[in-house]
Amino acid sequence: MTVVFYDGECRFCSAVVIFVLRRDRDALFQFASIQSEAGCELLAEYGVPSPRLDTMYLLEAGQVYERSTAALRIARRLRGYGVAARICLWIPRFLRDFCYRVIARNRHRILRENHCFLPNKDEEKRFLGL
Repeated sequence: MTVVFYDGECRFCSAVVIFVLRRDRDALFQFASIQSEAGCELLAEYGVPSPRLDTMYLLEAGQVYERSTAALRIARRLRGYGVAARICLWIPRFLRDFCYRVIARNRHRILRENHCFLPNKDEEKRFLGL
């Protein structure tokens, strides 16, 4: 199971989920809001009892990744982004996470327009807790 955990009340985070969903043609990822019961329970089961809303998490092969590592591990599995993501993973984590934190701190200002996303029936199956 490969699950992307995101802040379900953040427009920018939801836009990122839509971006991944539209490019994940092989349906590799499932999604769970950090605020959802399913998301909280699954994260707690894998050692994250108090997830932060400003952090994206990825559960992959029984391991939880966070921040820039999660984002880049997601990107490396999307067509057209794999090579760039693999190269970026070579950048020291403290530098990657610094950039990630700057974006995370400003995520509510980055995307101000409302994105009302209604998944179709196939996409809906990929969201845990819906």
